[in-house]
Amino acid sequence: MFSGSMDILVIESSKEQYKSSAFHVRFGSLKVIKSKEQEVEIYVNSIKTNVKMKLSSSGDAYFQFDELDPQVSQQQNLYNSEIENYENPKEKDILIKDNYNLFKKKYKSFFPSSNQIKQLNLKPERNDICFVCRTSTSGIQTLKASIYLWPSSSKIIISDVDGTITRSDVLGQVLPLLGRDWTHEGVTELFTKIQKQGYKIIYLTSRAIGQSTMTKKYLDSLIQEEKTLPPGPLIMSPDGLFTSLKREVIERKPHLLKIPVLNELKNLFPEGLSPFFVGFGNRETDGIAYRYIGIPLNNIFLIDTSSRVLRLGETKKQSYKLIAEKVEDIFPLIEN
Repeated sequence: MFSGSMDILVIESSKEQYKSSAFHVRFGSLKVIKSKEQEVEIYVNSIKTNVKMKLSSSGDAYFQFDELDPQVSQQQNLYNSEIENYENPKEKDILIKDNYNLFKKKYKSFFPSSNQIKQLNLKPERNDICFVCRTSTSGIQTLKASIYLWPSSSKIIISDVDGTITRSDVLGQVLPLLGRDWTHEGVTELFTKIQKQGYKIIYLTSRAIGQSTMTKKYLDSLIQEEKTLPPGPLIMSPDGLFTSLKREVIERKPHLLKIPVLNELKNLFPEGLSPFFVGFGNRETDGIAYRYIGIPLNNIFLIDTSSRVLRLGETKKQSYKLIAEKVEDIFPLIEN
């Protein structure tokens, strides 16, 4: 099994009350041979914390609670109710069968309590987090990710990765490994301008967690006209590589992952807030996922393989560069 760790988003919902996205941390068999009940230490910004996790027999790290945290229970209830509103009966069944039990289980074990989050001593915006497993058979093994602390007033841009930042779902994963640039022109300029308007960016992909290191390196190294992509959490599939590829490439139904993942993120915010402002994608299924979480139709942008961007509700196609020229009209300045 491949190892990997997903970036984490923490929202300060009220004074010293925090909610976190799931801590998806997987020590594969190549890193830790006998994983069950092994302890995982957590370091934030190179400082050891008092928060610890344990490994299951499959190598997944989890939190051990004496009782379920009330905020975690509330997140579970919100997810349960929202999935019932999904309109397509057939795909609703798939969501329930493929994702419901998985996420329900994770609310109990992959989410830290608000008090545990406090003990991480996070600073605003991006923090480095390192998970350390010390074993007698495999020695010291580490996995790294980023953990972001944002206020509940944040306005967020969601961007798909494959086909949206890259120019192809499949080739976008392969060609960068061979040293070839396969990205849409103007994406770094556009996202940089959007960030300067005060918006936060989340990168969303159906790639498996075992591809986390490779994908993060790709996004961090992407440079166009001396501009890089703004920092933001990379949210991935917690599933294995085969399951993720099957859903993304063979079944072509990545929204069956993205809908529950985006709901999980939305539920970090106080009830009644709509944190997601704009969504960028490359498939109609991305539009389905973005509409489901409340992004208005004309705030959804879909790009094709020729780098032409369609704003849903309109007929004229644009480009990332053209959108960047009028970014102040589409993305009004947020006063901090």
